[in-house]
Amino acid sequence: MEITGVEKNLKRYYDDKIVAAVVGIVVDVNRVEAVAKSLSVHKNVEDVFIVTGEFDIIIKVRFPEFWILQEFLMEELSKIPGIRGSKTMMVLTAVKDMGQILMG
Repeated sequence: MEITGVEKNLKRYYDDKIVAAVVGIVVDVNRVEAVAKSLSVHKNVEDVFIVTGEFDIIIKVRFPEFWILQEFLMEELSKIPGIRGSKTMMVLTAVKDMGQILMG
């Protein structure tokens, strides 16, 4: 598969880094808990929060490579019953993570 455009830039940026992202997910109201439980068993999903506001669930994920995140979003996330949409926000710089300050 040929890498072009945005994917090329993301690959260059994330080449030697763990890829982290926060994903906001919109879910059918009667499926929120079931979707949250489905997401929580995925090994690359670090945190799952049921929230109020624009999204119903927020997850934090980490992957060893960008293409694996892409595969998760396109192949796995899209197949979970009850998910109506999502928005992925790539982490550029972690200032504080898991309670640990990374930048002084």
